[in-house]
Amino acid sequence: MRNASILWLAFAVAACSPEDSGEPAGAPGTFIDPRVAAIHENTVFVDMHAHPSRFHRENVETILPGEIEVYRRSTMDVVVANISSDMAFDGDYTNRDGTVVDDGRYKPAPGEVYALTADRLARLAKTVELGYAVHADSPEAVLQAREQGQVAILPALEGADALEGDIDNLYRMYDDGLRLIQLIHFRNNELGHMQTWPYSPGGLTDFGREVVRESNRLGIIIDMAHANNETMMDILELSEHPVIFSHGGVREYTDHDRAVTDDEIRAIAERGGVIGIWPHGRHISDVAEMVDYIEHVITVGGIDHVGIGSDLRGISRYVVGFDEDARFHAIASELLNREYSAADVGKVMGGNFFRVWQAVTADDPESL
Repeated sequence: MRNASILWLAFAVAACSPEDSGEPAGAPGTFIDPRVAAIHENTVFVDMHAHPSRFHRENVETILPGEIEVYRRSTMDVVVANISSDMAFDGDYTNRDGTVVDDGRYKPAPGEVYALTADRLARLAKTVELGYAVHADSPEAVLQAREQGQVAILPALEGADALEGDIDNLYRMYDDGLRLIQLIHFRNNELGHMQTWPYSPGGLTDFGREVVRESNRLGIIIDMAHANNETMMDILELSEHPVIFSHGGVREYTDHDRAVTDDEIRAIAERGGVIGIWPHGRHISDVAEMVDYIEHVITVGGIDHVGIGSDLRGISRYVVGFDEDARFHAIASELLNREYSAADVGKVMGGNFFRVWQAVTADDPESL
């Protein structure tokens, strides 16, 4: 694989980092396990799914610098920043002029969903422009950001409703920085069917198939979170690249719609993909139980096929030990306490996602 050794390149932490300042890294009152810090020196740590600062719903110009610092303090290098484009249909967001769109049922005008999403992509671009973070344009860009002690933002869609059934909108968003696409969120759309109630049968649509093929060609990571089983199986059959299921639980431990079955874990793993476990406090009690979920994926699918998707600022309650301060490093410490090797902990903390990203971007879209 191109740049196969890229995961294990050491990097110099910036002189202004907490480690060099003599102050304990992490949120106030926490301490970064030195074993975790050592692993992080040689491995890219990734949050596979988040909404930092609720940038997509709140009336903010950028992801807030303090939120970027939360990631930096907790040893994270990449945050996949998701725009839930189906919010145009359901409300619960604030416009640039300060008007609040309450929860409800709406019928957006043609072009409205795309425009709403493009505005949120612009907020991510502004975050980069102001120097708060770096655009995760490619795996190589992330390594460069690490050398500079910076967090990288990977722009993503949660629900591809923003495409409005037009493949040209995918190309436009790619040009605007989009690098990951979750096809479905909380509504059946032009691409496929959702995982949650109200249930409906059906898999990928013709347009969904076109989006999968073009995402493969462009080097956009495909995320199957929130898709029903039929849609997931269609994606797995069609995609030429590994795909992810960025955030959720496992059905073995919780009978919840947002959990994957063992058969789904195996299917994703067999095709080289990654399942992200979330620290959702409504379904999981604490970091130790979250690691139980991670261990279940390891048992069923293998150590190379599990990661972390926090859904930070997208859920109302987090597991004890992770909390609002987003202590990603606590997950790594718990894995080490269970005698997982440094190499395996690195895989869970982001190495597996980074490997998939390298595979997805192995072909230069400019040459296709």
